[in-house]
Amino acid sequence: MERTTATPAGVSRPGSHRARVRTNDGAVTVEAAFGILALTIVTGALAWCLALLPAQLAVGEAARAAARVAARGDDAAVVREEARRLVPDARVEVHLDVDHVVVDVTRTVSPPGVLARWGSVHLHAASVALVERAP
Repeated sequence: MERTTATPAGVSRPGSHRARVRTNDGAVTVEAAFGILALTIVTGALAWCLALLPAQLAVGEAARAAARVAARGDDAAVVREEARRLVPDARVEVHLDVDHVVVDVTRTVSPPGVLARWGSVHLHAASVALVERAP
C-alpha cells in the first residue's frame, strides 16, 4: 500500500510559502509621497490666499487716495495717476456727480504655478468723496 500525503486546503507546503508572501513596503512609500504632495499644494494655496489680503488693502487705499484727489477737483488723469501710484496695474474708473465723486479701482491677480489653472481673482474697491467747493 502506497502512502500519499495530502495537504489540507488553505495550508501551503513547506518552502512554497516564501514565494506567495507580498509586502506593502512600496505602497506605504507611495501613499506618503502623495500625501506630502497634497499637503504642499494645500499649504501653497492657503499661503497665496493670505497674500491676497495686503493686495486688497492696497486696492482700497488706492481708491481712497484717488477719491481725495478727485474731491479737490483735479483732472481724471491725475486721479488715475494717484491710484496707479499705489497699485501700478490697477484699472481705475472715475464717476463725477454733482456733489460727490466715486472712484472704482480693480486689480486682477493670478495665482502662481499650478494654481493658475483655478483662474484669476479680481480685487475691487470703491470710494466716495464729497466734491470740495471753493469758498
